[in-house]
Amino acid sequence: MNLEDLTPEQRLAIVREIYAKRARGDNEPGLFFFHDNATYRLLGSRALIPAAGVRVGKDEIRQAWRAFDIDFEIVNFVVEDFVVDMPRTSYMSWQMTLRHRGTGVVVELEGVDRLKWRDFKIIDWTRYFDTALVAALRQGEEGDPNA
Repeated sequence: MNLEDLTPEQRLAIVREIYAKRARGDNEPGLFFFHDNATYRLLGSRALIPAAGVRVGKDEIRQAWRAFDIDFEIVNFVVEDFVVDMPRTSYMSWQMTLRHRGTGVVVELEGVDRLKWRDFKIIDWTRYFDTALVAALRQGEEGDPNA
């Protein structure tokens, strides 16, 4: 699949489908787009969010996503925008409803993902969002990400 040949609407549809599958715990469709030694960064402290930090390679990325899924349920995930400067970089803005599996607390989050590409495969993915709010879910605290 050559993403450069797709229309913006087709790219957005693919991204939304991949993120929807990831929200349901199906990681493999998303991992298909990663280089074998890609880097994934979930910004934040591993002490607060075990899935945070830098992971290298598909196996470590898969483990990080599974670690996130142990603590959190993605109730809803909506990709709002997908901006592509192919073949190098893409940016995605999104909204997520997240529930902590232990405390049951639910929050609404907004974030941005930056993906760097080589040969139409992801070589670096960085996720930006309010990790302090997510970490607070462990203590049963609710918060407003817009406050």
